[in-house]
Amino acid sequence: MKTLRIAVPLLLLLCAGVLFADVPVREEQFIYSILAFNGKDYAGTFAREDADTIYLVADVDNFITVRNVFVYFWPITQDWKTDTSALNVPFEGTLELGGREAEPETIGMTPYTYYNIRGEYELNWKVAKEAEAEAAWQHYQDLMDAYWKSVSQYYERRAAYEAVLNELTVMITRLRDQGQDVSALIENLRELKAPPEPQYPTEYIVPPVPVQKAFILNLPVGEYDIRFFTEDGKIMEGSERRIVAFRKRRAEAIGLEVIPGDKWTRPVESKTPASVLYIDGSTDLYVRPFYQQEYNDLFYEKMRKNDAKGNPTLMKWVRIQQVPKARVEVTRPSSEAQMVMEEPFYVEQVKGAALGYQIVPFDPEGKHKDREPSLRAFHVPISPDQRVIRMRVQDKDGEYLPSSERQIRIISISRLGLISLILAACPLIVMVIVMARRSRRYTS
Repeated sequence: MKTLRIAVPLLLLLCAGVLFADVPVREEQFIYSILAFNGKDYAGTFAREDADTIYLVADVDNFITVRNVFVYFWPITQDWKTDTSALNVPFEGTLELGGREAEPETIGMTPYTYYNIRGEYELNWKVAKEAEAEAAWQHYQDLMDAYWKSVSQYYERRAAYEAVLNELTVMITRLRDQGQDVSALIENLRELKAPPEPQYPTEYIVPPVPVQKAFILNLPVGEYDIRFFTEDGKIMEGSERRIVAFRKRRAEAIGLEVIPGDKWTRPVESKTPASVLYIDGSTDLYVRPFYQQEYNDLFYEKMRKNDAKGNPTLMKWVRIQQVPKARVEVTRPSSEAQMVMEEPFYVEQVKGAALGYQIVPFDPEGKHKDREPSLRAFHVPISPDQRVIRMRVQDKDGEYLPSSERQIRIISISRLGLISLILAACPLIVMVIVMARRSRRYTS
């Protein structure tokens, strides 16, 4: 019994140690919270007290705030996170910005909001500051208030419509049972129209965020030093950081997203003209050209996540947006070039025992009515007897876009594959025979 009393607490302690071994330890830290523009949208990160450098894209608005939060390392994803639900204390003050050859500049906090208005493809990010920020936020609030008001009115009209519909239906049924003429009531029933549903506002792809204050940094390329001063003019301990403002090395280059017709969920990207596409010719291709920009790998990755790793000697292509109103020129052997236009398509699940999807032309008036296209792309039919297909992308004005040339090579399965495999295996077979003979000599 005494042994059992000792064993049970020890077992409980052991279980508790197993359960809580990976619970992260939170530390209260002074951080810079960063909302940085990455070339295609805004993304948040933070620089903890051990991070000495902040990376920002040059010549665009970036937003920085200063705060105290709990910081912890999450071993599952191997990165640092903040727990703002338990502690999130923002600081008011000023930021001192100094360059290598310039006098320090004092920057105050500015009210702002940002949003992306709807376009056909283009990224339309807007930043509004001070009074314009309040006006932009109020405009969005007015749109949403009007929408919810129309929703309320719609439900009232819908209830009235259903009440009249029910009343007419009951009356027609009763009079018909009595043998009376109900043709006039049936005509009224046919003319009765359901009220249209209100449309959700479509002005924004990303609506304005509530107006808030931040230090807005829009810096030329270079290195800078910052430190934070509290409202009483004192330097916040541990607030010194270096800022690296960098820009893209190349822009407006063309990449291609290639979607196989039988593998909708597994698209591939071709970033340079040297990346030849090898296919077996069993399915058509759906192509989407996009603009891309080239950045330093280390700078870009640390701009997206301050604790990330990268290679300072490598450059990487970053996809930005689809090319608007493009055209794709397709050239096949012994035939004239064909201009392919962008079309809408819909992805349907394959019926029957075979699992998968197929891409079909979008039919807005037929079976795809009241739906949105799954994708807009350029359909490139593929035939196994065509060994090489070349593509080039034109813009809306008919100009060929730089670095948009691509080759598609159709690889056919060789009938001599088994013979080639046997020939390749011959040296291995000979080696096995030789080793077997040598082992017999040593054992005999």
